Amino acid sequence: MRIAILAWGSLIWDQRNLPLANAWSSGGPKLPLEFSRISNTRGGSLTLVIDALNGEPIPVYYASSSRINLDEALSDLQEREGTTRKMIGFVNLLDNTHQSRYLDIIDSIVGWARNNQFDAIIWTDLPSNFQDKAKCEFSVENALAYLQNLSPESQTKARTYIAKAPTIINTPLRRELANKGWLQS
Repeated sequence: MRIAILAWGSLIWDQRNLPLANAWSSGGPKLPLEFSRISNTRGGSLTLVIDALNGEPIPVYYASSSRINLDEALSDLQEREGTTRKMIGFVNLLDNTHQSRYLDIIDSIVGWARNNQFDAIIWTDLPSNFQDKAKCEFSVENALAYLQNLSPESQTKARTYIAKAPTIINTPLRRELANKGWLQS
């Protein structure tokens, strides 16, 4: 079984012990991404997630898993992300099964997988939690206000995370932060 892992954030520069058969490549399927998740482990940084409401379609990165068993590949990604299996999305073309909180991305992923001769695709499927944690709807303006209210140490962590994301991950929030010079501070 040929299994691809999709990535757009820290997985690219910090794969830890995730077993990959090759390096990350650009040209993955387009997914709606935005920095709309408040991290519990990065000092409250805003991190990238699939966000069907606020995200912008952006081609993500991909690598082949060194595993040939889907369950093992899913366990590897789950362990790397420190989450539950419910938070790992997948498409299995061999048995036509899938799991994702955003069903409207499945067709795009399936088409990309077929064109690239993968049997299965896996990805981190964490939701945006901005509204729950910040107590307001996500918007570029609300995200800017949220970031400005972080402690200096947390602002540094947030700036580092956003700046490390590949330049192709050019979301509305990232563009506004770049326009304001926030990423260079």
